[in-house]
Amino acid sequence: MKNWPWRRILMILGVVLIVVGLAPLAALLWDGLTHNDRPLSMDFPLRAGQYTSPEFKTDRAESYMIQMEMMDSTGRGIGLNPDAVLDLDWKITNLDGAVIATGALVQPVRGANAVNIGEYAPKRGLRQRMIFNLHRDFAEPTGSKVTLEINSTEDPEGFAFGAALFATWAAFVGGSGGALLLVMLVLQIVRPNRAGSLTR
Repeated sequence: MKNWPWRRILMILGVVLIVVGLAPLAALLWDGLTHNDRPLSMDFPLRAGQYTSPEFKTDRAESYMIQMEMMDSTGRGIGLNPDAVLDLDWKITNLDGAVIATGALVQPVRGANAVNIGEYAPKRGLRQRMIFNLHRDFAEPTGSKVTLEINSTEDPEGFAFGAALFATWAAFVGGSGGALLLVMLVLQIVRPNRAGSLTR
């Protein structure tokens, strides 16, 4: 009857459990670290005029949202001036000036702390600029900070849920593999000591 190398099999099983447990979380974290989901963030001007953003690059093959957000001096989101009206037109161009997307918006903000200005789907890796015309002054309280952002439509809540789910998976599956390897290591140390004491 064949004797199975159970110790080696269990050690291999422990390693496999660790890899399977950690792989989904590692892949999710790697995706978050290697992609910039907010390629543009700049101060939003409050005076009427034409403005051009700094150069930025989108690195996901999906839609991006153009948004305006208001915060207080501590970075906490606060409501925009309820009487303000956001009146602008915008376009996204590549560095050669070719137009990728355009849009316009005339919208009372009614105290919201963020406004969606538009959405577009650029090519992955494309370097771009945003040019926009603000047609009227945008009055906001002194000390407030209004930003213009371009954000990936990748769901941050979904990312957080996935991270929590995969962390739990890693704890149970990868932790089980680690515990199994620890037990096998302890047995590896204890058994030779017992064998040595019996031969004396």
